[in-house]
Order: sequence, then C-alpha cells, then structure tokens
Amino acid sequence: MKNLNWGWRIVILYGSFVLLILFLVYKTTTVKDDLVSPDYYAKELKFQEQVDKQKRTHELKEQLNWNVDGKKIAIQFPTEMLNKNVKAEILFYNASEAKRDFTVTCSPDSTGLCQVNSDKLKHGVYEMKIDWSAGGVSYYNEGTINIQ
Repeated sequence: MKNLNWGWRIVILYGSFVLLILFLVYKTTTVKDDLVSPDYYAKELKFQEQVDKQKRTHELKEQLNWNVDGKKIAIQFPTEMLNKNVKAEILFYNASEAKRDFTVTCSPDSTGLCQVNSDKLKHGVYEMKIDWSAGGVSYYNEGTINIQ
C-alpha cells in the first residue's frame, strides 16, 4: 500500500463500503419472514373471545394434561368432562418454519384420553394450541412441547 496515494485509498474504502451494503441487502432479501399467522388481523379481532376461553379453562377444578412420547402425544381431559361431548382442535405451531405447522382434531375416549400420533411432527419445539369444547362451552389451553 506504499505506492497508493490517499486518493486511491479513499476509492478502495468507498468501494468496500458499497460492497458491504450490497451484501447486507442480499442477505436481508434471502431471510425467511414467515408470519405467525397469515390472518393475524382477523384473529386479533377475536382476542376477547380467546381471553374468555382461557378464563373458563383456569376455573376448572382439574386442568388438561399431556404427555409426549416420541411422536405420540397423549392428552388427558378433565374428569368432570367425561359425560359431555368433548371435541378438540389442536394446532401444532413451529415458530422456526411455517410449513411444519398443522392442525388435528380429536375426541377423547371414555376415559378422557385423546391420542395424537402424527408423522408430521418433526424434530423441534412446537407450541401446542388446544381449542376445545365440552357440552357447548369453549375452552383453550396451550403449551410447549419438544419432539426428539
């Protein structure tokens, strides 16, 4: 660099800066930016309904429980719901990749147990959002599960 005068050094400095900016622009355009939900505005309008479901869920004597064993998830509904018509819709939400998200429906057996076994569950962390109803009353639970 001894043979370069200060003019060429400035040109190299500005050229390097332009290359850095172009590289950063390229990197930001290749990053995936999956939305949490493509219809999150419509879901936001129903937020109070969701709050009411959660409040009813917390008021139950016994809470919903689940156990993860590989790709099998056993969901135990409260015993007070055994005589009611229980239906559940479960969203498995993967924050890192939207194409891993999926929804299943289930109805518990006579003991209140609902088994979910899906090949769609890949290794990773999922947020499990359970929207369920019993006897015409809606409830909501959510929790995080780790699939090994």
